[in-house]
Amino acid sequence: MNAQDQINRDYNYYPNTAVELCVISYDDIDTIRHAVSHQTGLEVVWGPAQLTDEFCVSYSLMYVAKKAATGEYFVVIRGTNFESLESWLLQDFDVATSQRFSDLPGNPPNVPEDALISQGTFNGMTDLLSLTDPVSNYSLVDFLTNENPNYLYVTGHSLGGTLTPPLFAYLNAMLYGGNSITNMALWSFAGLTPGGAGFNAYFNNILPNNQNFLWRLHNTLDIAPFFWYSLSDVQNIYATENLSWSDLEEDPISYLFKQADYADIGYAQPQVGLALTGQFDNSFPDGDLWPAQAAYQHHSTTYKQLVKRVYPSFI
Repeated sequence: MNAQDQINRDYNYYPNTAVELCVISYDDIDTIRHAVSHQTGLEVVWGPAQLTDEFCVSYSLMYVAKKAATGEYFVVIRGTNFESLESWLLQDFDVATSQRFSDLPGNPPNVPEDALISQGTFNGMTDLLSLTDPVSNYSLVDFLTNENPNYLYVTGHSLGGTLTPPLFAYLNAMLYGGNSITNMALWSFAGLTPGGAGFNAYFNNILPNNQNFLWRLHNTLDIAPFFWYSLSDVQNIYATENLSWSDLEEDPISYLFKQADYADIGYAQPQVGLALTGQFDNSFPDGDLWPAQAAYQHHSTTYKQLVKRVYPSFI
């Protein structure tokens, strides 16, 4: 049975489980194992593993959870740690230059030369691939090679959502030679664009956009999924609510989009995805309404609510 057949047996379970695992990834690292077991019934079998800076602030975190009865493995990438400059500056916002996907550690095979990702995506991927399980000392690839999963899924929110497509493609290349997908799937929430047109063509070749599910889930009121290809959509996202950004938001965001233009790789999302209809929150103070609204619409718990509305589930 391929992954799509397995998923279709109880489809609503999967996006709900994936987003729950993403929400948990923001917990303190010492509580993740218990939270996964208690809230999803899965077992953490690799990690959680993280990288921290000189001030002990975590800037990269990942873990793997397993559903033992079916041999399904979820690779979960945490999003940006709000307190980490390393995450913001070297992963989220380092978009003025690009790197070849094939130059990632291990040199994934059968990748076209024009499959380019942002420097920030490259940095984030390199950080993830440097992580090792604190007990076995296995890297993610070594662990999955030994486990040989029946089904392998990748998921993440925010920065984790940005890194989900490239990690999915990387694991497919390293474990299965980069062939068309059979036993893999992914769910990306609130992800920014990881790369350009060449990477998207490569990604869409291994996962054609004719699947029976839409893996890229994005809140219609979340600005992040428009980065780095549509500044106008960011600017006008709350126009129907007569809410405009101020110079405090416009200046840095416009600057970052200009930086992205320098890369000249055609930033765009890999596939269309599923638009989750957002609900505007009028409860924020007038003085900081635009950034507060943006933060709320992007939050993992907001995505959890939206996913459950579209895919009712007991999880």
